[in-house]
Amino acid sequence: MDMDNRWREEFEIITLEDHMSLDEIRLRMKTSPGFLAMQKWLVIYNFIVHPRPLSQIAMHTSLSEATVYRIVTDYNKLGPEALDMNQTKPLQMAFW
Repeated sequence: MDMDNRWREEFEIITLEDHMSLDEIRLRMKTSPGFLAMQKWLVIYNFIVHPRPLSQIAMHTSLSEATVYRIVTDYNKLGPEALDMNQTKPLQMAFW
């Protein structure tokens, strides 16, 4: 088995921790500030409502498989707070 197939299998075999109810997730989707935050909740919502391979959820949400994998693993490790965190890094300016 080559590396690409192993990587894909690991991505496809992922579960979701039960941190929140479906109603709580729907509420977070509706109240999320901005499209990107709502899209993260949409990934979690899809895993609960219609469980299917990660690649299909990525296609349905217009995200890459790696992004969907990161969203789910962050949610599993840190809970809902992981999706509420600002994922953008401030611009670093060099002064010399």
